[in-house]
Amino acid sequence: MLLTGGRFSGLHARYLGLHLVQIRDDVELLPEGAVERTAALARGGRRDVLAVFDFRRYEPALLELARLVAGRGGKVVLVTDGWLSPISAVADVVLPCQAPATTPYDSLVPALAVTEAVVTGVLGALGEAAQEHMRRGEDTARTLGLY
Repeated sequence: MLLTGGRFSGLHARYLGLHLVQIRDDVELLPEGAVERTAALARGGRRDVLAVFDFRRYEPALLELARLVAGRGGKVVLVTDGWLSPISAVADVVLPCQAPATTPYDSLVPALAVTEAVVTGVLGALGEAAQEHMRRGEDTARTLGLY
């Protein structure tokens, strides 16, 4: 699974990734650097899932990325605002969220709620396998003195 987002919404992709990497394998925040990003995408195929966060002032590069993944047969999961990112046209799953704002910046608080709901759903779907994955991670962190 690859995760990415926009200038601000990328923080939500990172947040989701930090949770998912604790409960399952093969979770990767899409790298920022061109070489690393290209390498991560070049090995993609129909078994890939791209989770992308895209909100108003939509980023054309994210649309091209979603088209690339979808064109290779991968799945695209989109978290977006109520106006729907153009990525919604190629996404397999669209999770819209919105909170009215009185400033030029829309609130991303609803996106955080959706992100946490996704984590809860994945935990439920993976069941004991997720719990075991977390235990192994926590044991490793304790052994290394990381917490």
